[in-house]
Parts: sequence; structure tokens; C-alpha cells
Amino acid sequence: MILFHEGSNISLNLILNRKSLEQVQGPSQALEASLSAYEFALQDSSPKKLIERATKLNGSQLILTDLHGTVTLLDLDNFDSIYIVGAGKATAAMSNAVSCILKARVSGGAITVPRGIVKGKATNLVEITEAGHPLPDRAGTIGTKKIIDVLRKATQEDLVFCLISGGGSSLLPLPIDGMSLKAKRDITRALLSVGASITEINTIRKHLSQVKGGRLMKYVTKGCTVVTLIMSDVIGDPIDGIASGPTVPDNSTYGDCANILKKYGLWQRPGSPVIETIKRGLKGKIEETPKEGDPVFKKVYNIVIGNNTSLCNSAVRYLEAHVDLVRYLGSSFSGEAKEFGTYLTKLGGPILLGKKSIALVLGGETTVRLNPEANGVGGRNQEAILSAALNWKLPQNLDLAIICMSTDGIDGNSRAAGAVLTSRTVCKIKKSPIDLKNYLRKHDSYSALKKMGAVAVTQKTGTNLNDIAILCFMGRYSESFNP
Repeated sequence: MILFHEGSNISLNLILNRKSLEQVQGPSQALEASLSAYEFALQDSSPKKLIERATKLNGSQLILTDLHGTVTLLDLDNFDSIYIVGAGKATAAMSNAVSCILKARVSGGAITVPRGIVKGKATNLVEITEAGHPLPDRAGTIGTKKIIDVLRKATQEDLVFCLISGGGSSLLPLPIDGMSLKAKRDITRALLSVGASITEINTIRKHLSQVKGGRLMKYVTKGCTVVTLIMSDVIGDPIDGIASGPTVPDNSTYGDCANILKKYGLWQRPGSPVIETIKRGLKGKIEETPKEGDPVFKKVYNIVIGNNTSLCNSAVRYLEAHVDLVRYLGSSFSGEAKEFGTYLTKLGGPILLGKKSIALVLGGETTVRLNPEANGVGGRNQEAILSAALNWKLPQNLDLAIICMSTDGIDGNSRAAGAVLTSRTVCKIKKSPIDLKNYLRKHDSYSALKKMGAVAVTQKTGTNLNDIAILCFMGRYSESFNP
């Protein structure tokens, strides 16, 4: 089987240990196809490609098209200066792509990205600040202030591109008065540990921040036009939730914050600056985040250019060239990672009824509810794979593969992007004397799957479009197959 997409110049070499994976977990055409589909989808949905598809320049006419085909037209001759600001894992690559299109029209700007993302120097006077992620740090605060300086400087004759992608919320830390960065880090860490969703976490972040939840636009004091290009890492693409919506009207309230903290048992913390701030907000002593209709959004255009659906559709296009039947099951999977892993093994049963090769593609993002103590190394994708392996009840002579992968190259606190599962993996697990259920209980999926040679390592990809899972069946091996 030739694993490439005809007519494409995309190189499939993102998975650093791919050769080892295929040797240890193979022979498996299903695994080869799944890994290639992941690599193709990730590169086909790169920030550069998404910017190029969404942004066209015809003379001075800038044509901006969102994922649904809605077009925004701007005449660049109407603007004196163009600036670039933004924050997120993909923002450096987005900034470079916009700069390549607009060239000398870009007058400067400031962006903030995670440490280790940037390769090379800033271009077109756009200053890059590297800061902490997922927990914010002082460098992020400095970067945020630089972004504010650009917005304050821009006049009504100027245009500002605001580039937002996953990770932007952690990279735009500017705590509200009376709130320390440490307090924000502590509540973020606490919410992550109890399995709160990204939407819930961002609701809290918005109301503890001077820039999130649309508040960034409060610094546009001279009436410049703002075009926000957004790569979504939130299920359903609610633009007020992506990077905590710094340029978007916010529908959430301090009341929602209180309910979230109560839900996870985090409300009863005497003296907590987070609790005290939210209580002040409930009493109206702190102004709410700006809502729909606020005049600060009069000249703001929020445009989604990439999401998990577009990523999954790229994987589908690849697989359709190599598999008889491909089905995309949507980009809304969520919930507990270990339960999602069990669900994937149940999906495997029905696809064996036919004789054709088949692939299923799913997107979304699960959560891991950590133990109060003694957690190991891993992430939601590896936990899903370990759970799937322990619940595998299918015949072992199948050329069937399941992969669960992040798109940012980071799965939890591990160095892996995700993991893979084949019949050979299952046999290794069943023969292993190690108590793998205990690894699952301790949320130590990386340690368990590394012993099985099943973790997949990429690197920080410079993007983030949630996670992708692929289940691929290529047929049966002979009955004499002995993995």
C-alpha cells in the first residue's frame, strides 16, 4: 500500500518515533494508514495553510473567508498602518503567514507564544514574547502589556490583526486588581486536577482577568479596526471560549463562576483571593465582562479559520484514498478519557461485520480527573488508549489499529503526543506481568504504554485543534498469526 496523498506536497514525517512504532506494533497496514492520516491532517491544517486559505489579497482588497464561507472585505488603502498582536500555540506561524501576505504593509506588533515554539527570529517588527503554558507566568504578563501598548497606539486610521489560537488563555495573563498571578495559577491547577472542561476553566479565567472575556478591546481607545483570526481548540467553536475570547462579547457571568467552583468543591476556601474577587463581582463591585452590543466591539471582526472539524476532514480525505469506507463521527467527543477508550473498543465490533476495509474518524477533547495524590505521567489520549487495551474483547488476529493523538504534540505531562493500539499491543499487555489496571488508576498511562512501545512522539507542533482519534480496520490476518 502506498501511503501518500496524490497531488500533495505534504511530507509525512511528524511522528519522530514512527519507524519504531510500526516495527514494534506491526505488521499493520491499519496502523500505517492511521498514522499517515494523522500526519497529513496536521500538516494540511497548519497555521500557514489555514491563513492562506482564509486570507486573499487582490491589489488593496483584502478578502477574508471563515470556515462557513462568510466573506469580509477590507480595502487596505483605507488604513495608515497595520499591526499584528495575538497569543497562542499557533500564533507565531499565523503571524509569519499574515506577514508574508501583507509584506511591507505590516508596521509592527507583539505576540506571545509558549516557550520552545518559535524557531528563528521575529519578522516585520512583530515582537515575540515566550511565556509559560499551561500555567501562566510573569513573562506572559509582560507580553500582554506589550499587546496592550500596540492597541493603545493604534488610531482609527489603523488596522490591527489579532491572532488567537489554543493556549492563548494561559498566554494572556493580566490579573484583575487584587488578584495575583499565583492565585490564578493555583485555581487553574485545581480546576485541571478535578477534570473541569476548558470552557469552565476559561469562564473563571475571564472574570479574573483585565483582558479576557472581551476586555482586551477596552484598550482600543482610539477606534482602530480589529480583525481577529481564530484557530479553535474548543468543541463547537464558541468564539467567546477560545483563548477566553479576548476580542469577543462574553455571555458568562460571575454567577457562572461561583457555580463552577461549587460544582467541583472549590468554593469553600476562606480568604481565597479568587473567591473574594468573584464575590465582589456578584455584588456588582467589579464591572462584568462586556456583553453583546457593547460599543467596544463596533469595529471588531472575529473570523474562525480552522477547527477540529477541518482537521478531521483532512484525515478523512487522506483515508478515502486508501480505505474502502470512511466515516467521520463528528468533533464533539468529550467526557472521561478512560470511558472514551472503552467506547472506541465497542466501535470496533460492528466494523468487523463487513468484508471491506473501514476507518472511523472522531475529534474532540476528553478530560482526566486526577487523584488527590500519587498521579503518574500521561495524558488524556494515552489514558484512552490504555483503557481501550484493557477493555479489548475483539479477536486478536485483526489488522485493526486505534490511535488517539493531540494536535499540539503535548499529551498531559508527558513527552508524547498520544498513543497507538494494535493486536500486537493487546497481546503484549495480556502477556505482561505488570498490573496495568493499577497504572490506569494512578493515571500513569505514559509509563505503561512506553513499556509496550506504544507511545507516539512528535514535538511541539505550533498549533492546537483539539485531539483526533482514528480507528482503522484493514482485514484479518491468517489464523496462524502469532503476534
